[in-house]
Amino acid sequence: MSDMKHKFEDALMEFERALDYYLTPAHRKDDTVWRAARYSLLSGGKRVRPRLLFMTCRLFGKDPPQEAMAFAAAIEMIHTYSLIHDDLPAMDDDDFRRGQPSCHRQFGEATAILAGDLLLNRAFEIASASCVKSGRPEAVSALWWMATMAGGEGMILGQSLDLAMDGRCREGNMIQYTDSTNTSAKDGLTSIEQVREMVTLKTACLIRAAVGAGARLSGASKDEETSLDQFAASLGLLFQIRDDILDVVSDKELLGKTIGKDVRDLKKTYVTLLGKEQARLALAEAARDAEKALDALDEKGRATSELRSYIKVLETRVS
Repeated sequence: MSDMKHKFEDALMEFERALDYYLTPAHRKDDTVWRAARYSLLSGGKRVRPRLLFMTCRLFGKDPPQEAMAFAAAIEMIHTYSLIHDDLPAMDDDDFRRGQPSCHRQFGEATAILAGDLLLNRAFEIASASCVKSGRPEAVSALWWMATMAGGEGMILGQSLDLAMDGRCREGNMIQYTDSTNTSAKDGLTSIEQVREMVTLKTACLIRAAVGAGARLSGASKDEETSLDQFAASLGLLFQIRDDILDVVSDKELLGKTIGKDVRDLKKTYVTLLGKEQARLALAEAARDAEKALDALDEKGRATSELRSYIKVLETRVS
């Protein structure tokens, strides 16, 4: 293993220790809301967004900026809060996450809502504290970018669009179909362009947050920021299309969450609208777009091989 690889793995181990530290309060650490937040955040996960932030920083120097760890932890907290809330019965209604009972199944709905709120606020506590400590305008720019991507014109808007496309009746009993017919045939309203818009916001925005924060913390030029944002947007689309495919080809033990929910709940996804084969073609196209976005960085002498390898990792993941 190369020295650079060793350093990256060391950074990921340090990241896990940092998460534990950031989520250990000075007082009442055994309160239920803290236990629920730790239960969800420290239960594993792929850590895709922190990895991308660190990889982006490595384009610009072997040592990450001083605020990178706090921002990586903050983005993972925002991601986990969104999962806790998404699993609630009023949202996506899933009883399992990361191979264990969802937060609301383990601690109750009220505590799960508070745990999500805690993680969201804690994220901005630690990221803003790192900005105050360093005093660097680059860190403030990264903070603004992260907030924008996570907010009402980013991820949250995407979640709202997702709910609007949900095939279940939310006023009264939820309608569920037992056959596997294409959901688009049942309503004829949702187009693949609308699904793409939803995914671009709900899933891709936090990936854009991670890559964009890493770029800003590292002093990337505007052109480099633009290329990296194009890369992140394509990678976010790729990530969700692969998720849509895994919902029909994987199993609960491997994926760590309920399988087959998209068809059962009439969700609008790349697979339920296009079918598996067309979804695979869209996946490959998103991978090519992500690769192409990195070409401009290669021309500037940036070593993009690590990010290119990660495209393949996410395109072929099985969990």
